[in-house]
Amino acid sequence: MEEQNIPIDIAIRKLLDWLISRHICSRDWHAKVVEIRPKIAEALHDMPEHESMKNLLAGRHINYFVCLKIVEILKETEADSKNFYGGYGSKRMKDWQRIVADYEEGNVYLAEAAAILIQNVSYEAPGLKKQVLKCDQVLGECDKKDRDNEKRVLDLQQEYRKECAQLGILGDQLKKEIISLAKNLPDEYKDIAEDAKTLKEACDLYKEFVIGSLEEGLDLKVIENLSYLVTNGNTTTYQWKYGEAPVSIEEPDICFDEEEKDENPGEIDFGEEGGIDFGDEGGIDFGDDGGEIDFGDGEGGDEEIDWGNHDAGDEEIDFSLVDDVDTSAIVLEEGGMEGGVAKDEEALSVLDNRRTRALILDDLLEMECFLQQRLVETTSDSSKYSLDSSRQQHNPATLSSMVVQAKKISGNLTSLKMQQLQMIRGSPAYADQLADSLKQKLRLVEKVKSSSSRIEAKRSEAAAEQVLTNEHLENVINKSGELQDQICEDVGKRFKGRKVHVMGGAATLRL
Repeated sequence: MEEQNIPIDIAIRKLLDWLISRHICSRDWHAKVVEIRPKIAEALHDMPEHESMKNLLAGRHINYFVCLKIVEILKETEADSKNFYGGYGSKRMKDWQRIVADYEEGNVYLAEAAAILIQNVSYEAPGLKKQVLKCDQVLGECDKKDRDNEKRVLDLQQEYRKECAQLGILGDQLKKEIISLAKNLPDEYKDIAEDAKTLKEACDLYKEFVIGSLEEGLDLKVIENLSYLVTNGNTTTYQWKYGEAPVSIEEPDICFDEEEKDENPGEIDFGEEGGIDFGDEGGIDFGDDGGEIDFGDGEGGDEEIDWGNHDAGDEEIDFSLVDDVDTSAIVLEEGGMEGGVAKDEEALSVLDNRRTRALILDDLLEMECFLQQRLVETTSDSSKYSLDSSRQQHNPATLSSMVVQAKKISGNLTSLKMQQLQMIRGSPAYADQLADSLKQKLRLVEKVKSSSSRIEAKRSEAAAEQVLTNEHLENVINKSGELQDQICEDVGKRFKGRKVHVMGGAATLRL
């Protein structure tokens, strides 16, 4: 095989060392490039207005091969300065020709071109690719955050609607709706007390069992509070306590502030325009306009104050007027609280009163446990579950109905909605806290939605950066390929036209 047909393979990272080792370039090439770069910068200040020149210099590193193209363009623009001997009198042309000559001295241009190619292939292009991948990652994270935010908004809205439904409100005007429910709480207690009348048979069954289990002569009060509710309904605590209805009821005032709190209240107006009028214009009149205070002493002291100090035996108290007083309207009350007035806690109903309500719930749960045990006894074949196997068995369907009714009433009294309303009745300020806790979810919804706008801005920024980076990467790949071809062609000419291959060069950048 002829020598010119044997290709020359050079690894991209060894390209510069290969040129130096073959004595094509000198080791001090960098120092000479440092001297050339200021000349290029100075020559760029005086360039002709030419479209090809603008396209050539746009976004491009000025190297030897670019300088050759500049000289070719100047041959057209500076043709007028050409003399008889073929030289140019233009300073522009002379400057660029001098720069080209400096590059060619010692083949400095080839070493610089190899260094630029290595930099682009080994560092610049991979760095740009990583930046593109990072933009892709940011876009993916933005999409994921958008999906998470949408799910979070739906969850918060669902939680808000669920909690409003548990309270039995729509959630349009939170505080007013909550207060309206609290004001209607006595009516709900009335309905519960009406339902409690269906527990009479269950109460009698439990009482019969307990009393029958005691020794004769023992007197024990069994679920007396629940029995009172079943028999008398939701009466006042006064009647529950003293066994008689009050003459009048003075219900405690529960003040609800139905106005929504202003999150941005205005400033207080102290009316400072005219100032506060303390009435100082005329001063305070103490009545001391020449006269003195009259203590009733007379002018000369002749008159004295009559203190009514008569002799003890001169006059006696006359009790005759007592007989003239009409005492027919006065009624002497009997012992106890008959005809009393229910005030404060005693004016509350037994279900509205926290203490009596807790007692009724205790009795209700006690009876419920008994009924469940009796139901197990009647439905089990084994006697080991029986509290008292000698007693008459009851119909399982009846017992099951009693258990369901007892659970229904206890559930109504202990539901989340009832607990919230009871706390509002006990402390009206709790309505603000409850409304604020519900509004917090709405505020979180707005916060999540506002974060979506920031995510969108970040996505737009990443997308724009990705476009610019891709353009820069494409430009680096194209310039690197062009520069590699120029180097291979130059080196090939030095070795009798042999084909030069740069392994791992610009062609790998597109992989």
